[in-house]
Amino acid sequence: MQQRLATLDAVASEIGRRARARGVLAIWRAQARLQKRVHVREGRAESTSATSIAGQGVQVVTPEGHGALASRDDLREEAACGLLDSAMEAALAGGRLGLERSGIPELTPLRARRLAGDPEAFERIDLARVARALAELESRLGAEIEGVSLQLGYSAELDSWRVSREDGTDVSFAMPRCTLTMRATGSGATGRHGVGAVVFSPDPRLLDDPASVALFLERARHAADLARRLPDAPLHPAGSFPLLIDYALAKGLAHEAFGHASEADSFRSSVLARSGRFRSGEWVGAPHVSIVDEPIENDHAWQPYSANGLPRDRVVIVERGRLAEALSDPWTAQAAGVRLTGSARAESFRDAPQPRMSNIRIEVDGALGAPGPFEDYGPAEVRDLLAGAGLLRRHPRWVYLSGYNGGQVNTTTGDFMFHCKAIYDLSGSGVELFRPAIFAGSMFGALESVREAFGPLRLDAVGHCGKWGQSVPSSGGSHYFLAIEPHEAVRLGGR
Repeated sequence: MQQRLATLDAVASEIGRRARARGVLAIWRAQARLQKRVHVREGRAESTSATSIAGQGVQVVTPEGHGALASRDDLREEAACGLLDSAMEAALAGGRLGLERSGIPELTPLRARRLAGDPEAFERIDLARVARALAELESRLGAEIEGVSLQLGYSAELDSWRVSREDGTDVSFAMPRCTLTMRATGSGATGRHGVGAVVFSPDPRLLDDPASVALFLERARHAADLARRLPDAPLHPAGSFPLLIDYALAKGLAHEAFGHASEADSFRSSVLARSGRFRSGEWVGAPHVSIVDEPIENDHAWQPYSANGLPRDRVVIVERGRLAEALSDPWTAQAAGVRLTGSARAESFRDAPQPRMSNIRIEVDGALGAPGPFEDYGPAEVRDLLAGAGLLRRHPRWVYLSGYNGGQVNTTTGDFMFHCKAIYDLSGSGVELFRPAIFAGSMFGALESVREAFGPLRLDAVGHCGKWGQSVPSSGGSHYFLAIEPHEAVRLGGR
């Protein structure tokens, strides 16, 4: 698919020539995406699909500052020129209607390529063979853990882009994304509970990689055992407690609470802005806590360039407790009073780019040690980690929130509500499992209350992020665990 985009030099050149002749800013985007998926249940392929899309879009901004976007589902040169004409006509109509002006930003030309090393590997995927391999893994897990139903999935996607502008910019990049997933569902007296596990890789041959399969099986066993036990676990009492959260839930906090609130197209209502300007320099958290968004090569959400043809920068949203930078694009940076960071992403060539996150994480200065891989830490080992660091002397009982199961944030007020996968009470007398409950409160209260972190950064918590009808891959994390002191504005639901 990415080779098809490489043959479109004439299209990019002609769009640029015509746009320069008309005195407009023009961004031409071409995309070719191949995706293959398999889901297996009870030893059989429940669904199998191979889909591809290819198309192009042209975004125009006139000298008067009015913009428009036109797209179509093909890559023909003559179609591209027609799109330019259509976008020009729509932009001029916007001027006649008195729509708000967006302005023409000053951008630096760029020519660059970051392509997948073996794109043919995605073409060669044998879905029947993948289904057999998933069925074998399902059988293996089912024999080890009884009393749950399992569904296993495989997804491989190569998302290729070419973005050019009339100033000579021409960037090409391809983003390979592959995942193994499992969903385990258990039943009991209180109903049903589902728990998932996922492993990602940029290589579609991850089922042939022993290390990837071993990690997947380890995570899947834990998830299946949890799904079996949760339906009969009690509800945890509600209230404010000393909390320990793992890196997946920390990623959810960083992404939903601070990430979306720092996207510069939201600053008319964001709690992190005042009168449309980012509140850079203001205190929002503890002085040893930072939040960083950064594209990481071979990551699930990696994107080296923006959908406007700019390098995507590392963005320090919170630097040691203070607001620092926002996620911006050429049309929001100046208005918000922030640096242009090239953070625009688009789900497809049909969509208008928006400031979006890539890999977002919480970093804590002076993190304490947690030797070995994260998967070595069950709740008993986590309790021992707290005891060894003296945290059980400070608070004899900690509530450990394990995993992330979605949530939402009101970016106008800063209030969040998240779901974890399981709750454990950790105390000197042992460990007790509880059903998941809502973790809610103020994002400022939560970030102010982070006291310690344990272990190195773990940044492979993956998912998808929806915004204004567009969905793009997301990822991130934190240190293995974050310790949060009790705070009246941070509460755990329950009975």
